[in-house]
Amino acid sequence: MKLFITASSGVGKTAVIKELVKRGYKAYDADDRQLHLTRLEVKDTGEPAEWPNGYVDWHYYSWNANEDRLKELLASAETVIVGGFLGNQEELYHYFDMLIALDIDQEEHERRLRSRPKRKVGDDDQNIKRRLEKYSMHMKKFEYAGFTIINNSGSIHSTVDQIEKLLK
Repeated sequence: MKLFITASSGVGKTAVIKELVKRGYKAYDADDRQLHLTRLEVKDTGEPAEWPNGYVDWHYYSWNANEDRLKELLASAETVIVGGFLGNQEELYHYFDMLIALDIDQEEHERRLRSRPKRKVGDDDQNIKRRLEKYSMHMKKFEYAGFTIINNSGSIHSTVDQIEKLLK
């Protein structure tokens, strides 16, 4: 079984992936730079880009997965889970048997974005505001694409329990 978990930034993908790893699954966070799975690119050219300071203009940049590296990670006969929110993820759905989108309510999303440790890039007020504005549009796209929607407002343990039920 090959599973892709996605959600907007701040919804809890990394926490879910970490819990899946604790439970013995082969699970990967696409944002883990040591995987060499993703990179920041200039959207129009696909060329690698350096992270800007502060605000990230997602009209210009894209956080994309390397398809060949993804295929390497998925080559195992075991269940493999990849979590991420990628600019090119729609082109990669066909590699997965199951697609899951994590969901939380708007107020919880804003609280999480504003209370988590700030990264050097992409966590300024302008990027947070934009994430909140686009959240419902992203969720509609996931629903339209056939994702199973899982509410991640409760504990990580209950969210991962739901994912495990789907895997069985």
